Amino acid sequence: MSGSRPLGHADRPWVVVVGAHRSGTSAITGALVALGLQGVDPGDRMEWEASNPHHWESLAAALFDDELLSEGGGTWDAPPPAGWAPEVDRHRDQVDSIMAAAYPEATPPVWKDPRASLLLPFWREVLPEPLTAVLVWRDPRSVAESLHRRDGMPIDYGVALWERYVRSAIAGLSGVDTYVLEYSSTVADPAGSLRGIASWLGGLERFAPWAGAWDVTAAAASIDPQLRHHEPEPSGSDETAGLSTETRELVSWLRHHAGGHSPLEADLPPSDTSMIEAMLAGGRAFGSARTEGRKAHAEAARLDAEVARLDAEVARLDADVERITAHERDLERQLREGYQTEIERLIAEIDVVRRQERLATAELERMQASLSWKMTAPLRAAERRPKR
Repeated sequence: MSGSRPLGHADRPWVVVVGAHRSGTSAITGALVALGLQGVDPGDRMEWEASNPHHWESLAAALFDDELLSEGGGTWDAPPPAGWAPEVDRHRDQVDSIMAAAYPEATPPVWKDPRASLLLPFWREVLPEPLTAVLVWRDPRSVAESLHRRDGMPIDYGVALWERYVRSAIAGLSGVDTYVLEYSSTVADPAGSLRGIASWLGGLERFAPWAGAWDVTAAAASIDPQLRHHEPEPSGSDETAGLSTETRELVSWLRHHAGGHSPLEADLPPSDTSMIEAMLAGGRAFGSARTEGRKAHAEAARLDAEVARLDAEVARLDADVERITAHERDLERQLREGYQTEIERLIAEIDVVRRQERLATAELERMQASLSWKMTAPLRAAERRPKR
């Protein structure tokens, strides 16, 4: 695409792993990392969970894709209407920042996010050319059963969701070098499956500088057979029993197109997706109500937290008032004690002065009553008489 540009390292080709949720995209991405491609930076890697211990997803990119889907009025489990695509130009700088941080090394990155299946027109504009993709698919009944067990999603809705993801991914990868891979075949024969992917990738000129160091044995060893959850039991000779004609035709198309395509041609059989769109529209309405409920719950939680914060602030202020009051009482006591001590000191000084005054008065009276005082009276009078 004319608008695409390199992120971080201009000379590294990108591999994008797409497919519906619960389709084994994590296991395949982990195998490609073990092969020698660059996985997401550990600081940005999504946390593991019991049902998918190896996400291999960039948390920042996944949240960004959630934001894009929200712009179209949808979510991962209730996609926006078919044909909707986010605006590219206003998100370019954000994409540069997210992906450069998620994949900082110069080796080819392998990025996985099932949401990208719905957003490929956007990502083909912003990721460097030529893009390479691995489309991982799993039996739609297995996907629906897994979603039902994990999220309580109705089986029919899970199948419809699978079909939207897969059809969107195929249409979005038209003209892109793409390897179509059935998850169950990889679990059944990890070495053969990973050898096929590695051989096809290594045959693309842009991967030649790195292909010689790839480790197919390590890639195959990374596939855990226990990851194959909830595969459907065989139903007679018809492996697609219980699926609609159009869904069976899509499964047949995927099996027929197994392997590498340079590029992929999206020659899908015609399909009336009105029923699927109606189901997903109901999901969007439910998701919108659920989102509003979550917002209301979040707002109630925020208000509860604010009340708790204010209660804590009131308690802190009460404690401050009590502390200040106690300090005032202590100061008042100190002042009273200090004044009392000063008063007592002054009274003691006054008593001393009064005793000295009484002693001085008694001495004066004694002296005035003495014979010598009386005999020297004329001399004192003459001394006081003015001189002429």
